[in-house]
Amino acid sequence: MSKEELLQACHWDEYNGAKLEVYSEMFGRNIEVRFMPDFDSGRMITDRMVAVMNDFLALTRADLATVKQYLWEDCLRDFEEIDYGVEVADGETHLEANQRDFGIRNAEEAYAKSSLTQLSIPEEPKLRNRYGAIDFAPEWAGHGCSIIMKNGRLIAAYSNDWYFDQYEDLKE
Repeated sequence: MSKEELLQACHWDEYNGAKLEVYSEMFGRNIEVRFMPDFDSGRMITDRMVAVMNDFLALTRADLATVKQYLWEDCLRDFEEIDYGVEVADGETHLEANQRDFGIRNAEEAYAKSSLTQLSIPEEPKLRNRYGAIDFAPEWAGHGCSIIMKNGRLIAAYSNDWYFDQYEDLKE
């Protein structure tokens, strides 16, 4: 998509953020995209934001396996670290108790119990690379989970409070 196409299709809010819906080949459906310009910059979409949008649109059905794997890794991390109050049965680990209670034992089940909410594209003028976050509301995480996209590649899962600068020196 071109910058002009994006600007014409966007709906702006009172905070100078913009939203639109696009079809995602990876997810096989329309999803909401949220553009967040740099603070106090006004209603604008930068060339970098356009590039992130096009990076996302280039993801294919084959990339969905990576999304599922990152959600599964986030789920396992939370199951190990969070006490959900699940009663642990004899011979069962804390992790196994949470997997049983949530009914999540693999990447497919983690994906099935996650609701895709949007693609977030903030302007990050101080960073060298392009970033976007594919945001989910998984059943196991009230804080949400974002799949981080860097220069068109899916690289990590993080709670929906992303700090992209932590990925600047990450070797891919």
